[in-house]
Amino acid sequence: MSRRGLGNAFRCCDCAVNSSTRGPAIHRRNFTSSLSWRRHGAIPQFTETSSAELNDLLSEIRQKIMLPSHLSSKHQKLIYKKRYENELLTEPVIATIANEDFQLQHIDRTKDLPNHKKALFKAISLMKEKKDWGNLPNLLAGMKLAGMNTSGLSMKNRIVSLVRQAGRHEVILECLLRAEDTGMQLKEPVFATMVMLAIQQRAFDTDWHEHELAKALKWAELVVVMMEEPKHAGSRVLAGKDDPRLQPQVIGILLELASIKAVKYLEGRDVDGKVAEYSTRLLGTPLDFEPLAYESEHAYESEYALNPWLWAHVPVLHGMYEALKVLDPSSPVAEGLRTKSEVLDSMVSTTYEKLADLASKENKSLIGLKMYEKLLG
Repeated sequence: MSRRGLGNAFRCCDCAVNSSTRGPAIHRRNFTSSLSWRRHGAIPQFTETSSAELNDLLSEIRQKIMLPSHLSSKHQKLIYKKRYENELLTEPVIATIANEDFQLQHIDRTKDLPNHKKALFKAISLMKEKKDWGNLPNLLAGMKLAGMNTSGLSMKNRIVSLVRQAGRHEVILECLLRAEDTGMQLKEPVFATMVMLAIQQRAFDTDWHEHELAKALKWAELVVVMMEEPKHAGSRVLAGKDDPRLQPQVIGILLELASIKAVKYLEGRDVDGKVAEYSTRLLGTPLDFEPLAYESEHAYESEYALNPWLWAHVPVLHGMYEALKVLDPSSPVAEGLRTKSEVLDSMVSTTYEKLADLASKENKSLIGLKMYEKLLG
C-alpha cells in the first residue's frame, strides 16, 4: 500500500497519527486529533517493578489491551486486519496520545491478544514488593478503559483478598480513592464489609500494636467517609439493607477499633468520644443482625457460608464487649449495647460451634474460627 493509501486508511482518527518511511529522510504525516483519547485521557503508565517478567507483562498489557481502546475504529482495523501487517512493518505508523508516541503494531486477535482477566490476575500474582503493588491502581484503570468490568462484586472481592494477603492495605485505599478510574466502588454491603475486615485484620495480626491500631482506625474512618461520596454509596437517601453505610458489620469494626484503643492505650477512657459515637451509631442503624441466609438445608453446613459470616460478626461482638468496658454502665447507650450483644452472641456462638465441628473433621484452619477463639473464646 502506498503512503497515501495507508494515510487514507486512518484519516479522521481519534488521536494524532503519523506514518513514515524508514531512512534518514523521514516524512511524517499528521492527522486530525479528536474525541477518543481526549475522552479516555493518557494511557496509564507503569513504574519499574522488581521483576523482568512483570515489567514485560505490564508492557504487553499496555500495548495490546490498553492502546487499542484509545484508538478510533479505523485505527483498530489498521492493527487488527491481516492485510495491514506488512505495511505497518515497512511503513511505521506512530500514534501520539497525550504527548506519548506509540508505534502501531499488528495484533492477531486469535493468538496475540491476552485474555483481560487472566492477564490482570497474572500481573497481580507477580507483584511482590511495594513498588510492584503501586502499579495496581493504574493497571485497573487501564483495564477498565479497555472495557473490562472491574466493578463486579466477585472481581473486587478477589482483588481485595489478594491485596490483603500481601499486606499492602494502602493499595486498597488508593484504588478506592480512585474509584471512578479503577471501578473499586463501595456500593455493595458485602464489598464494604470485606474492605473493613481487611483493615481490621492488619491490626488484629499485630495483636493490636498501638501504631497499627491507630492506622487501622484512621483507614477505617477514611473508608466510611468515602462511602458518602457519590462515586461510592453517597446519596441523600439511605438505601436500606442495600446501603453499606447502614451495615452493623461496617459500623461495628469502627466501634471495635476505637474501643480497643481506649481500653488498651487510654486507660479505659473515651478521650475523643469515639466509643460513644460509634456505639450510638451502631444502635441507631435500622438494620438488625441477620443469621445466615441459605438456599438449601445443606448450605448452612458449608464452611463457605459459615466462615465469612463468623469472620464478619466476631469483630462487631468483640467491639461491643470492649465498648462496655469504657462506657458508663448505667448509660442508655451501654444498656442498648448489652441488649444488642446478647442477640448477636447467640448467633455467633451457634455459628462457631457448627464451623468448629466442620473444621475439625476436615482439619482446616479458618479465619472465622481464629478470630472467635482469640477475641471471644
